[in-house]
Amino acid sequence: MSGKSHKWIDNILTDGETIEAIYNLNYEVYATNKRLLERSGRTIRDYDYSHISSISYSSKRYYWLLVLGVIIFIAGLWISNEMNTKEIAYGAFGVSLIFILIGIFHKPEWVELNVIGLNRLVKYTGNRESLDSLLHFVRQKHLTEPETSQVRGKDTGYIEIIKELAALRDKGILTQEEFEEKKKKILNESE
Repeated sequence: MSGKSHKWIDNILTDGETIEAIYNLNYEVYATNKRLLERSGRTIRDYDYSHISSISYSSKRYYWLLVLGVIIFIAGLWISNEMNTKEIAYGAFGVSLIFILIGIFHKPEWVELNVIGLNRLVKYTGNRESLDSLLHFVRQKHLTEPETSQVRGKDTGYIEIIKELAALRDKGILTQEEFEEKKKKILNESE
C-alpha cells in the first residue's frame, strides 16, 4: 500500500492479509481478504466476515417535505389573495420550492451490518455506487468463505483471534482493558 494516508494500515494487517477494496463512506472502510477495517479519525474497528450475520441496504424519501412545500405554497397564495399583495406569494413560492426540491432530490442511503457480539448495527452512509459495491463484496465473502469459519468459536480458531487482538494491543491500537474484554467475550463464546 503506497502513500502516507494508508501507512497506518500496514501496522494492523495480519500475515497473509491484503486489502481488496477501499470505500470512502462516512468512515474510511478497508475490505481485506479476512475482515472489514473501519477508520474514523484515530479510532479503528474491525469486523471479521464470519461475525457479520447480515447486511442490508436501505434508503429513505422525505415525502413530508413535499407535502409541507405544497401546504406553504397554497397558504402563501391564500394569504396573498386575502391581503391583496404579491410579495407574500413570491416568498411562499420560494420557500415551498426549496422544500419540494429537497423532498425530491434528498434520498439518504445506507448499508447496515449486524455483527455478532455488538449490541448495535454498524451503519455506513455514502453514495449508491459505493454502498452497492460494499454490499456485493461482503455477500461474496459470505458465499466463498468456508463453512468452518462460520462456527469459528467452536473450534480452535478463537486462539488466532486472541493472537490478533494481542498484536493490536501491543501496537497500542487496543488498550489492555479492551483486549481483556474482547478476550473474555471470545472465550465465553467458544465454550
